[in-house]
Amino acid sequence: MSIKMKKQKTGLTKYIQYSCTVITEGKETAFFKSIPVFIKDPLPETVSINATLRAVERIIPRRMVSNIEMVYVGQFKDFAERDINAMYEGGTLYISNEQDDEEDMVDDLVHEISHAVEEQYGMQIYGDGELHIEFLKKRKKLYQLLKAYDYPVEYKDFMNSEYDKEFDKLLYKEIGYDKLEHFTMGLFPSNYAVTSLREYFGIGFEHYYLKNRRELGIMSPVLFQKLEEINEEEE
Repeated sequence: MSIKMKKQKTGLTKYIQYSCTVITEGKETAFFKSIPVFIKDPLPETVSINATLRAVERIIPRRMVSNIEMVYVGQFKDFAERDINAMYEGGTLYISNEQDDEEDMVDDLVHEISHAVEEQYGMQIYGDGELHIEFLKKRKKLYQLLKAYDYPVEYKDFMNSEYDKEFDKLLYKEIGYDKLEHFTMGLFPSNYAVTSLREYFGIGFEHYYLKNRRELGIMSPVLFQKLEEINEEEE
């Protein structure tokens, strides 16, 4: 499991810096008054970048974005290749400009911030191995449920906590999220949380700050406690 990621300018970042048509600058449009936000492709007229950023700032403690150096909004090659709409890489948040509304964009931002938080608090989150144990127990239970209903699943796949493209495909396309939800309800915060240990943390982070903390505490007590400890640290 890789906890630390090198913060460096990737080829994608360098390309974007030359292709952005709009750059938001200054304290009013910067994220947390200091992180520059680059708009590569326009957002829908119904989505205000400023309102979205301010909403996130009211939810997430400032210290949790310490590892974030910039934010890019638009369409990127990795999105299509990996079938995603947001990602965190090398100190940069990449967020799709195709958003249903501001709430949708807030969800994406908060989720990707969770992966920056992993860098910052990696040892605190994963160091004692307790979150890994909780995750694999849930994966084992899900395997047993799916196997009982004759789904084509392999135990070894469910015991691998790292992201695996084929496993993701099994969940998302072969089983289908609509059917998977019947088995994950009350076990995982969402279907996507099954994908890997990192996404289990990411979805839990999103659930903690945007949804129901009490529900998360009952469902995933170790994950909830990790988030409580991080949240309660002094600025």
